[in-house]
Amino acid sequence: MNLIVKTLIIILFSSCTFFNLSFAGVWGKGEVKLSKSVMEHLMMYMYGAGSPRYDWTIKQKNKPDVFAASEDGKTSHYMYCPYNECIDPNLPQVIKRCEKRSKGSPCKILALKRKIVWKNGGKKIKIKKSELKDPIALAIKIKNAGFYNGDIYKLAGIDYKTGLTTENDISGNKDNYDYPLLISSLSSEHKESWKDYVEGGNEKFKAWVMAKRKDGDMTWGWEANNISWEDVFKKSLNSCNKFLKEQKNNYSSDTICVLYYKGTKPTNDKEKISTANDYYGVEVTKKFFNKNAHLISDKSLLNNLVSNNLNNDKINKLKELKELLDGGAITKEEFEKLKKQIIN
Repeated sequence: MNLIVKTLIIILFSSCTFFNLSFAGVWGKGEVKLSKSVMEHLMMYMYGAGSPRYDWTIKQKNKPDVFAASEDGKTSHYMYCPYNECIDPNLPQVIKRCEKRSKGSPCKILALKRKIVWKNGGKKIKIKKSELKDPIALAIKIKNAGFYNGDIYKLAGIDYKTGLTTENDISGNKDNYDYPLLISSLSSEHKESWKDYVEGGNEKFKAWVMAKRKDGDMTWGWEANNISWEDVFKKSLNSCNKFLKEQKNNYSSDTICVLYYKGTKPTNDKEKISTANDYYGVEVTKKFFNKNAHLISDKSLLNNLVSNNLNNDKINKLKELKELLDGGAITKEEFEKLKKQIIN
């Protein structure tokens, strides 16, 4: 072996070692149990699923690049490569995108290519291409490594050609889950998230919100906790609305997020309008529902509810003004002048 070849081998070995060491700090460490939806997301990643947003990537097998998961196991994000040759994955970017939706739970790298790099104290695993022929055995392998506690046979099926989930379960049986009418007409990703929403915990309060994209697809977000209905309404709308702002080119300028389910029960007109009005205000809410009248059955209810809220706004402003007068912040004359402005 000549000197040049030896030097090249040393450089390549050093580069690989540097890559592993430089990113070792972002690899997950400690016990993590994936939720059902994240486990299904991981299966899609292993099979090379592309994005439905880019039609050409779902018609071919893609190369798994990097998969991140939150430490609570409820959120994930991955990148794939649809090309013959791929550059090194952007690990910090994948983590950042995961954490945008993880509600405060830190995200770490779970898998690099098809190798699980999250250190949970168990045996390290690497998925071979030959193992993709049996999704059940693949799921069992991941479960036995300590990353999943759920029932393997309730996982969604996988389309071997695209890597996307199917309407059947992993055994090939038809998905007979009792979806609400609206959810049953949406994508498999909506259905997976809905199952997690319904079965993922014992929280007392749950809220499911959605917004429509320009291409007709629905964006969704949800919140569950034991604090109050008002709290889950606000937090689910916060999450959905944040996504609308980040992806504003995909939505009409007057799009808002709408509360579609309170728990597992579809919301009525009053609940849709009142939660939107509390969050977005009178003008935005009225403009949206007048433009999207198909979302409510009683348009007069919208006008009456907005009118009532306008009166409530005036009452609250008058109370605040009286507090300023009582506290000596404004004079009696200023109070009367501002009072007339509010009433009129």
